[in-house]
Amino acid sequence: MNDRQLLGDLRVVEAATFVLGPAAGTVLSDFGADVVHVEHPAIGDAYRYLQHLKPLPECDHNYPWILTSRNKRSIAIDLKRAEGRAVLQDLVRGADVFITNYHPSVLAALGLQWQDLEPLNPRLVYACASGYGHVGDEVEKPGYDATAWWARSGLMDSVRPAGGEYGLATPAMGDHPSSLALFGAIMLALYERERSGRGGRVHTSLLANGAWANSVYLQAALCGAKSYVAPSHTSTPNALVNHYTCQDGRALYLAMVQEAVEWARLTEAIARPELRDDPRFRELPERRANAGALTELLDGVFATAPLEHWRQALDRHKVTFGIVARTEDLPEDAQMNANGVFRAIEGDPDGLRTVDSPVHFDGIDKRPPGRAPEIGEHSVEILEGLGYSTEHIEQLCRSGAVRAH
Repeated sequence: MNDRQLLGDLRVVEAATFVLGPAAGTVLSDFGADVVHVEHPAIGDAYRYLQHLKPLPECDHNYPWILTSRNKRSIAIDLKRAEGRAVLQDLVRGADVFITNYHPSVLAALGLQWQDLEPLNPRLVYACASGYGHVGDEVEKPGYDATAWWARSGLMDSVRPAGGEYGLATPAMGDHPSSLALFGAIMLALYERERSGRGGRVHTSLLANGAWANSVYLQAALCGAKSYVAPSHTSTPNALVNHYTCQDGRALYLAMVQEAVEWARLTEAIARPELRDDPRFRELPERRANAGALTELLDGVFATAPLEHWRQALDRHKVTFGIVARTEDLPEDAQMNANGVFRAIEGDPDGLRTVDSPVHFDGIDKRPPGRAPEIGEHSVEILEGLGYSTEHIEQLCRSGAVRAH
């Protein structure tokens, strides 16, 4: 391995919150980028308080902040003050990337639009995240992943069984995958900068990423397919792509896409080889026509033994399936740990771990996850790095334009 930080010379200014924009900054920081997170002097980033939103899990640790703000430096600036905006402009002059998800009207009011910052730094990559896109009637509409990614994209409706309840979104379930789109756009812009010498504006939205996540069904709709209603467990037309509950209440998900090969394997795994000769299930058309009967039969079979029994049996016979995992069990998941999904936070007194970003480069080490910053923890350090004198820094702090931790 190489301890060189791939993005160690990259300087990022992040004026963003909740969660898509900052999560892209997290991925950049994992590869060594110096990410300066801009916060409000009085309350900091409102994302710091997400864990208090019900029904999120209660915990003594600020787990959302730990996850998305690792390795970053915090500077607390009042951007409504002219002297505060001047500080941000100085940061931008020396930056490679500027990340924001402020609404267009806010960016205009603060002088943080692309056309405002580009003259300060023609090599700047300006990365903008939004809920509903950068144009149109809803451009100013507040957009969270639960609304713009999960609900508006059709995903929420697509997974709801006929007559069933809608499922609530889990925290940041759309933000974190969408952040990889913004990360990719930033890297594209940096690649183009290598060729042209100039930066540019890149953008993505929760709405577009939700559409991409639901793109198979959306493509069907674009091609004129009939409207789709997700089947329930018992009404599915394919019993071999379905979930089943085991004796211990745990569940598994069969995903036998290669059914022609795997049907015989499944009958061996569940010790029911006679099903291969059952006229209801012998061939694929019969299994489809009798999917309800096969689902009922498999319900009974899987209910006779615990999940671990079926995990071993299905693995032994090379049947494609997945365990319906419980989140609280995953920190000890052997496969996740073998692949470095969780990483220790360097120097954490409680030995906490965090979730690694899912991007890897063979031969290049990521930066060890560091502690998330306090409000304005690095204000003085950052200003000194810009060449500000002690007197100037003290004056900014006295005026309230900057907060030092």
